[in-house]
Amino acid sequence: MQSKQQSKQQSLKNDIVRHLYYSGQLTIPMLHKLVNYTVPTLCKVMESLLHQQVLVVTGKAASNGGRCAYTYALNASYASCVVVCVERFTMRIAIANLRNELITPIAAVNIGITTPNEMLKILQRSVHKIINESRVDRKHVLGISIAIPGLTDKNSGINYNYFGDVNRPVSEIFSKMFPYPVLVQHDMDAMTLAEHTIGLGKGVENMLYLYVGGTGIGMGMVLNGKLYLGRDGMVGEIGHIPIADNNKLCHCGKKGCIETEISESAIVAKILENIQSGANTMLSSYVKSGRYLTMQHILQALHSGDTFTINLFAQMSEHLSKVITIMLHLLNPEVIILGGELTAAGQYLTFPIQQHLNRLALPQLLKSCKITTSTLGTHAPLLGNVAFMLEYTLNNNKFFGAAAK
Repeated sequence: MQSKQQSKQQSLKNDIVRHLYYSGQLTIPMLHKLVNYTVPTLCKVMESLLHQQVLVVTGKAASNGGRCAYTYALNASYASCVVVCVERFTMRIAIANLRNELITPIAAVNIGITTPNEMLKILQRSVHKIINESRVDRKHVLGISIAIPGLTDKNSGINYNYFGDVNRPVSEIFSKMFPYPVLVQHDMDAMTLAEHTIGLGKGVENMLYLYVGGTGIGMGMVLNGKLYLGRDGMVGEIGHIPIADNNKLCHCGKKGCIETEISESAIVAKILENIQSGANTMLSSYVKSGRYLTMQHILQALHSGDTFTINLFAQMSEHLSKVITIMLHLLNPEVIILGGELTAAGQYLTFPIQQHLNRLALPQLLKSCKITTSTLGTHAPLLGNVAFMLEYTLNNNKFFGAAAK
C-alpha cells in the first residue's frame, strides 16, 4: 500500500507532467508558482523524473542577474498514444508523442458503407498494423484514444450512431480488442480540447469551437477553463437547432435544422437546383457532364471567382452568423474558433460573417470576442485525443506505470 509520502510524491509528479504538457517547457521557479511544494522537494522530484527519462533539459532561461535557471520539457519519446478519428467513410489513425507531434504518417483507412462488426474488424487490424509498422516501443504506448462523431452518452459510453450495438458502451467493445486502455470521446470534444491545449484557444477561459464541415455543423465549449460536457456529454448539437425557415427534412428526422442549409449535401443540392433553373456558374458544365459534384469542386469554383458560388457562400454565412450570434449572446465567450472543411472558403466565408455579425450581434459582446479560424486543420481531433489520454492516465495514476510496462 502506498504511503502518504509516496502518494504526495506521485501527485507532484503528475502535476509536473501535466504542467509541462500544457506549457511546453518551464523552469523550476516557474513550476514552483504552479504547484504547492517547496523548491527543495520540487528539485528532488525533478531529478527523479530526469533519471526516469520522463523529462529532458532543453536549455537555460534568460537571467536577470542571478543564477541561470534550466528549462525542462517532457521527453517526447518517453510515451506515445495511438490516436484515431472515425469519420463518415474513413478512419484516420496515427501515433502521437507527448509534444503533440504525429510520429507516424496518418493512415487513412476506407470504411465505406460497412456493417458495424466489419468496421470494428477494420479498426482492430488498422491499429495493430500501425503499431507493428512503427518504431514505437509497445511498452511505451499509453493507450488508444478514439474520437467518434454522433451522439455519445458519456455516462453509459453508448454511441447512438456508430458501431451498431446501442446497448454496449463503445469503450467496452474496444477494450476487449486491445491490450491497452481505450478511451472514446466525441470528435467535437477532441477538436475543442486540441484548440484549448495547443491551438488558438490556449489559455482562454471561455471559448467556443464551431465546426463547419461537409457533414454539417457542431460545437464544443470550454467554460471557466474546463471542457463543458453537459449532463450526458451530448452538448453542442447546434446543427439541429430548427432556425432554418425552409421546411426541409434533416437526416435527424426533424425539419428546418440549420444543417439543412450548412452542409455539403445541402450546398450541392442547392447548386443542382439552381443549375436546373438556368443559373450562370462555371459548375454548370461539370454537372451537365454527369460527374459527381464534391466540396472540392465547389471550393475551386469559389476561389476562381465564380460569382454564383461566392453569392451562395454569402447566403450560407448569414445562417451561420445567426448561430454565432445566439452563442455569443448566450455564453459571452472570449474566443470563437471556426474549423472544418468549409473554412477553406477563407474570406468568402469569414468576411460576410463579420458583416452579418455587425448587423445582428450586440456590439458590446461582439467587441469583447475574437472570432478566428483554426490553424490545426484536420489534425485537430487526432491531437485532442492525446490530451484526453494524458489526463486519463494521470488522473488514474497510470501514466508512469503504462510507460514502464
